[in-house]
Formats: sequence, C-alpha cells, structure tokens
Amino acid sequence: MEMTTPTEELHQQLNSWKEEVNDVRNEVKMMRERLEQIALSEASREVMTKVEQLENRLLRQREVADEMFHDIKQCAKKNSDTPVTVIHDDRPIDDFATMQHRMEIFRKLYVALKEDFNRFIPCEV
Repeated sequence: MEMTTPTEELHQQLNSWKEEVNDVRNEVKMMRERLEQIALSEASREVMTKVEQLENRLLRQREVADEMFHDIKQCAKKNSDTPVTVIHDDRPIDDFATMQHRMEIFRKLYVALKEDFNRFIPCEV
C-alpha cells in the first residue's frame, strides 16, 4: 500500500510522535522517582519485588522511547525535501508505515505499563 500523505502532513505527524515520545520519557521519569521513594521505605519483600519488576519495565520503556525518538528524527530526515546522509541505518526508519506500526506498539506497551504502575501505587500510598 502506497502512502499518499503530503510532506507537510507527514512532518506534522512525525513531530507529534516526537512530542508523544518525550511525554512518555517525562512520565517514566516521574514513575521511577515514585518507585524510588517506595524502595527507600520499609516496604515488605513482596512490595519490593513488585517495585523491582516495575523499575525494570520502566528502564526498558525509557530505552525504547530513546530509540523511537532517534528513529523518528531519522525518518523525518529521510523524508525531508533535502537529502541527508544517515549514518545510523540499521532499522527501517525511512518507511513511514513501519514507523506508524512501531508507534502503535509503543503506545500499547506504554499504556499497559502505566496501568500496572497505577494499580500498584494506590496499594502503597
């Protein structure tokens, strides 16, 4: 299926994704800070196990967010009017449809993580 998105609309979408990924980065940072507070408390072993599990998932989410942000920027460069040489080219970042699919997966995984985090936190307040 061929994309018929005009260049300006494409760039707006890519910029929107960059903002969304940055928002996720900021939320992950706040969630990690909250988990650190719990980790410093005298919580039970069961709670500390859950804190560690969530902390690991948050760390991975941050890594994925960083990768997504980088790839979105590279996709924007490859789809711009002026040709740009991209050195880091080991993922299919020039394909808008691929980036769109990756963003959908990114969102789903983040929503699941956030739901798990929010279910856990009220138990610890």
